[in-house]
Amino acid sequence: MGITIHVAESQAERERIYAFRYTVHALELGKGGRGVDHTRRRLTDEADEAPGAVILYAEDDGRIVGTIRVNFGGPEGLPQSLRDTYGVAALEARLGSSARLSVTTRFMVDPAYRGRTLASLLVLRLYGLGLERGTLVDFCMCEVPLLRLYYRLGYREYRDAVRPDGIGLRVPLLLCLQDRAHLARVDSPFVHFLPASADDRGRAAGIAEQVYGAFRPTAPLQQGDLRTLWAGLADALTRSQRPRPTLLDGFSPTELDLVFARGAALHFGPRDLVQPGRELRAGLGVILSGSLGVGLPTGDGYHFLEILRPGDVFGEAHTPPAEGRASDLVALEDTRTVMLPADLIERLQQDHSLLAIRLAQNLVGVLRQRVDDLHRRSAEWIRRERNQLMRDQTIPPLQEANG
Repeated sequence: MGITIHVAESQAERERIYAFRYTVHALELGKGGRGVDHTRRRLTDEADEAPGAVILYAEDDGRIVGTIRVNFGGPEGLPQSLRDTYGVAALEARLGSSARLSVTTRFMVDPAYRGRTLASLLVLRLYGLGLERGTLVDFCMCEVPLLRLYYRLGYREYRDAVRPDGIGLRVPLLLCLQDRAHLARVDSPFVHFLPASADDRGRAAGIAEQVYGAFRPTAPLQQGDLRTLWAGLADALTRSQRPRPTLLDGFSPTELDLVFARGAALHFGPRDLVQPGRELRAGLGVILSGSLGVGLPTGDGYHFLEILRPGDVFGEAHTPPAEGRASDLVALEDTRTVMLPADLIERLQQDHSLLAIRLAQNLVGVLRQRVDDLHRRSAEWIRRERNQLMRDQTIPPLQEANG
């Protein structure tokens, strides 16, 4: 049947969404914060029940695989918690009411669906709802790794970064839904859905610039096709907030020079094939800038399983499996890397034994993290599939794994 997008109408649908949020937010990403209920294994807050709240969810074969929430302003206004967090009062006063404003939150995607069209389906449906209601400005809170992706959608900064939960750094952004010139300038997919008659010719952006001193009339232009945009968005949403170990953690500039002196700097352009799955050559690489996608080839491109970013390591220290790798490695943008020899640790041992030991320890840490990530994703997939079977058959319940 494929992925379908729905508006949650019943309390039963909402409870399923709250449980899905908990699975992604608390179990997969290891986050806490307001609304997390570990006892009932759900994530919800007062904005879910506020007037004007609309919760979308994506469903695939009977299970929820993504969700996003928007609170539209109206006669009763936006919830006070959102008004305070996003500082909407000043713009609301200039517009005369909150009816032309909205706040988007709780955007979550099942890790198994990264790189697919799911993120685009949810976001484009949400944009359509905003146009139907005549919304001029949408507010959101963006995690730092997502900034470049949200710029590409058309969002712009309007306030300094904050820590709304006291922990994670977030950047407040706003989107002028009807600013055709800006959407076209950043090549936003939204521009194709905005009727020419709805173009506000930058009116809302002009008001925002007057109201918010930190508003940026323009945002950094981002290159790349839409497939890369959606893949990167889904990956960033599912990336754990726990620090990810890298191959060169703790190395001084001098020590980095010793390591890089034994490697070769390479530059790749967008869509360049960095490592084909069939390639059997050993060797490690470190990303210095840009990003690489771990992708399964499809008829029209790639299904990206993971996005590797600066500091991440790729390749193998020893010969790959005889049957080749399971996926290709593709540059998603201009990317600079350092390719290191497969016997790097052995070479370093001759003159810099302690450095070689630390490098080996870091490599073990990187591999351990990847194996742990794989186990978590596999466990979640098994739970989902077993729960699906239990709806059709009588099967003893699967005990939840700890950790």
